[in-house]
Amino acid sequence: MKQLTIYRILSFILVPIALIIGFLDLFVLVMGLSGNPAMLFIAFVMACLVIYAFASLRFLLHGIGNQRHCKPSLRDWIKVNAYGTLFIAGMFFLNSTGVFFLGDIQLQQMLSDVMEQQPELAGKISMETMVDMFKVVAVIMFIISVTAIIHVQIGFRLLRQYSYLFRSLE
Repeated sequence: MKQLTIYRILSFILVPIALIIGFLDLFVLVMGLSGNPAMLFIAFVMACLVIYAFASLRFLLHGIGNQRHCKPSLRDWIKVNAYGTLFIAGMFFLNSTGVFFLGDIQLQQMLSDVMEQQPELAGKISMETMVDMFKVVAVIMFIISVTAIIHVQIGFRLLRQYSYLFRSLE
């Protein structure tokens, strides 16, 4: 029961995150289609998190909550997109922990290199502001990654526990 409560809380935390990532994914998809094919992979992985969040929410509310039969394809959608979610959550986790272990001097050096490549931003934003923003983004990415990883782990257990909800009625 405790596991189900945690899963329920994490599901409702993931929904707004999935909405924001879904909105950002549209821009990434447009960038990928407009001449940057490497961005299509990123768009695909971001879409996996969005699809996973809403498919698992449907499983939680419709299947577990109401004890109603779910289509076997819902289980497949959850499983397949869970692996993409684990991939992007792992990338978020690695990137954010990398930022945590960088010293301020190294972070400033890295950001100054980035700022040199973006001359339109140079001078508009101070380096201290950039470092602070970068750290805030790293904390947000860390929270998202831990939330998603724990949610997927519990989700796989619940899929096994409630496997009877996916049996065909034929």
